[in-house]
Amino acid sequence: MNERSGEFRVKPRKSDSRSPWLLVCGLLAFAAWAWVFGNYFLAHKPFLAGGLSQVQLQGRSEQWMGFYQGSSPIGYNHEVIEPRGDEYFLTDEMVLKMNLLGQETEIRMFMKTRLNLDWSLKETELDLSSGEVSFAARADRVGDKLKLVVRSGGQKMVRELALAQPPYLYTEPVLAEKLRQVGLKSGTRLSVPVFEPVSQAVDFASLEVLSEEKVKLLSGEVRAWKVSDSFRGQTEYLWITEAGEVVKESHPSGFSAYKVTREQALELLARSSSLSLDLISALAVESNRYIENPREVNYLQAKIQGPELEGLDLDGDSQKLSGRTVEILALEIPASGYQLPFAGGVEIQKYLEPDWQVQSRDSAVISKTREVLAGEKDSVRAVQKLVNYVSAYVEDSMVATIPSAVDVLRQKKGACKEHTVLFTAMARAAGIPARMVAGLVYSDAYLIKGFYYHAWAEVFLAGPDGTNGRWIRVDPTFNQFPADATHLRLKTGNLDAMISLMQVVGQTKIEVLDYQ
Repeated sequence: MNERSGEFRVKPRKSDSRSPWLLVCGLLAFAAWAWVFGNYFLAHKPFLAGGLSQVQLQGRSEQWMGFYQGSSPIGYNHEVIEPRGDEYFLTDEMVLKMNLLGQETEIRMFMKTRLNLDWSLKETELDLSSGEVSFAARADRVGDKLKLVVRSGGQKMVRELALAQPPYLYTEPVLAEKLRQVGLKSGTRLSVPVFEPVSQAVDFASLEVLSEEKVKLLSGEVRAWKVSDSFRGQTEYLWITEAGEVVKESHPSGFSAYKVTREQALELLARSSSLSLDLISALAVESNRYIENPREVNYLQAKIQGPELEGLDLDGDSQKLSGRTVEILALEIPASGYQLPFAGGVEIQKYLEPDWQVQSRDSAVISKTREVLAGEKDSVRAVQKLVNYVSAYVEDSMVATIPSAVDVLRQKKGACKEHTVLFTAMARAAGIPARMVAGLVYSDAYLIKGFYYHAWAEVFLAGPDGTNGRWIRVDPTFNQFPADATHLRLKTGNLDAMISLMQVVGQTKIEVLDYQ
């Protein structure tokens, strides 16, 4: 393999000194909560196409669902809908307990929502907690706009989202009732405008009734219609009875949910910590070849087998895609870079802006960044200082929630996604364009030697004169700048982008063709 020309050159990698579980820490983010929030909630919020008649519930409706990873129970969801005058009131409670490399991790969520009689959204509030970390989001529909509020790390961020049409939160009773109204039969299709409360995105979901099947539940066997539910590049499946009741849900990654009674749900939760599979092992991507000293790899050529690649960020800068084959280079940075803050083009400037996860204009983040840099104005040396600092500052700990930079700065602990969000915020605060990345990284430090879901960052660097600018991989979890070539980028962006990773979880195989 030839080195790239110019200032950026292939560079040997240093050995990895991090604890083994950190190599796979991103799995929870892109499997557990990404599925729960990106799929289960996406199938559980009011969700109907325009023109739906007002469906009148006859009193209170209640449902319990048991969650599984494979055949192992991991928790439950309890949902209640009741009419209150000219609206419906929905409450949704979820509890998950998962085994992550032998460490029991619990996630709790509570949501309450007000709906119009046509099931369109009035307002919704969501609270999520795991250990000491919490996240809250709220959406209020005001005319043709949604007022969005996120609270995380003691910070509040507010924005407005323009609406082309009334959105529907995704809730299974409404989804099932809509399909029942138009006719549960093979070939029925619907396209529905939905609001997803965690990523706070409005988009369309596509439903299609596939076939009628028998479904086995703890209480016996029932007949139900299998329905595909596609949203933002990923597809899950629902099974809905003729009466409009959802009795099963399934995602290709191996997560599923079944209708249960209250007693069965609580029993599943009690059994979950002792019976559940190790989630990390269950979703690892095995490799056909053993890679020796992966943290020192400069070049990787691999073939991605399984999922559709459309919508993924597989091609660009040090990573090139041809068909299903990807080539990854580890690039050396220039000896010195542009002076801070970055003053380049508008397209790159957006990666200096804050958001509810990357709170780069928070006073505490700015103060800590200035302290770490101690007046450093060279972009290359500044990145190195920030990588070193975040790697040492954030205590290695499995945290099962949605991180924000302010949370991590205060808590001083976390896994790959926590390291990454804090580094990204501090880099932006310093005037360095930075973005978060989700993908796969090779590890030989765990039972299964292969690729694991992981989070890292990319920074935009150029020489002192601003030329030859490109995005460079940075891994603050492994203290790597630049990061080694076993980092296979799948997606860039924040939570809404990461949710789309579920299209590959549980379906991907990696064939390593060559490495150096």
